[in-house]
Order: sequence, then C-alpha cells, then structure tokens
Amino acid sequence: MRRVVAALALLLPLAVPAASTVELSHGAEALSGDRPAWRTTALDLAWTGDRDRALAAGGSLREASRFREDDVEGAVWAQAPVAGFVIGVEGSASPTWEFLPRWSAGARAERGLGAGWIASLGGRLLRYDGELGASTVALTTLGLERYFGRWRAAASGTAAGLHGAWSGSGRLALDLYYGERGRVGVAVAAGRELESLGAGEVLRTDVLGAALTGVHPFSARWALTWDLTAQRQGELYSRVGGRLGVRRSF
Repeated sequence: MRRVVAALALLLPLAVPAASTVELSHGAEALSGDRPAWRTTALDLAWTGDRDRALAAGGSLREASRFREDDVEGAVWAQAPVAGFVIGVEGSASPTWEFLPRWSAGARAERGLGAGWIASLGGRLLRYDGELGASTVALTTLGLERYFGRWRAAASGTAAGLHGAWSGSGRLALDLYYGERGRVGVAVAAGRELESLGAGEVLRTDVLGAALTGVHPFSARWALTWDLTAQRQGELYSRVGGRLGVRRSF
C-alpha cells in the first residue's frame, strides 16, 4: 500500500495539473507500555482558486497501522464563499474500518469579523463499526482566531457526543509565518476526548497533549512539512512521535 501511495504522489501532478499542492508524508508514534508503534502514510491533494483563496477543494488517501491492525481511508473536502461566509463540507470512508471510522461527514462555516478576527462553527459525524459493536460519534467545534502581523493565534473548543453523553476539550495554538510560505507553530490541548480502540470500541479519556508543527520551503515549489507531538491518553497510554512530509506547489 505504501508503494501505491508513493506512486500516486508521482502521477497526480501530471493527472491533475490544476492542483495547488500535492504532499506525501509519513509519521510514527511510540506508545508507552511496550505497545506497537503507530504509523501513518498519507497523500494529500489540494486545489485553491486563483482569484479567491476561499474557493478550494482537496482529497487525501492514508494508510494507518495501530493495535497490530492496518486501515486505509479516503477523504474529500471542499469550501466556497457564500454570502459573507466560507462554507465547507467534508467526508471520508474506509473499506477496512478496523479502528478508523467506517465513514464520516461534516460541515463548517467561518466568517471574518474584521481586524484580523475569524470565527468558525463546525459539526461532524463519525461512524465506527466492529466486533464489539457500533457507535456514532457527534462532534461540534467552535473556534476563534486572529491574524496580526506575521502571527496567528487560535482557540477552539470541541464537544463530543457518544451514546447520549457529552464531553469536551479545548485547544490553543500560536503560529509564526516567515518568508513567503514558511510557518512554525505550537499547540496545546486538554480535556476529555473520544478514542477509537478498534473493533468498534470507542472510549472517553482524559487528554493532555502538545505539538510543534512547521512548514519550511527549500525552493520556490518544494517545502518540508513536519510535526512533533506528545499526548497522554488518560490511563490508557502515552504516545510521542513525529511526521515528515514533502510538499510540491504548482
């Protein structure tokens, strides 16, 4: 499967010349308690309108390994300006659904408030199926961000519903933009989130996490993307890892 993803990364720029970016990435996370590492290989494609960057669409294909199981997932998304808002929709499906959602669907709206402020509201449904049962998770996210100079500050809160009960978590992020396309950022998150353990089992756990992320251009068309992450998933496990990607712009 990883060879297929890599081959698509080479062919897609020829097949879809209107794309803004194509990115191939690979990530790994080490888990506590001698558990097997998590691994993800992904191919992401995004197109952005020439005249209005709010008009955009994209898709992704990823292969993930967790809990000694492998999953494949495809996703698509699109957004467009509508009556002063930017409205976005997204969806995903997995033909294997060992621990990834069998399907998901979501929508999001954001609006500029002036002086660099942007507010957003989104919702998403995720369906998990497996030997231990089936669960439909509902997520609602409210966000507020501000751009000032070369900086971006953002805060968001997410409510997660499962079997009639709700829990919540929050996230804070700060990004610094440099050059024409470079970025480095830090984010922290805490609260109670839902974790898929495979076979259709979804649990609520206390979460505390942090991440360093970045995009570093090394030519006019090529850039390196990277993440460093650490997260404690309640009493289940802790995980530490990273991701590296290569992005091609058109």
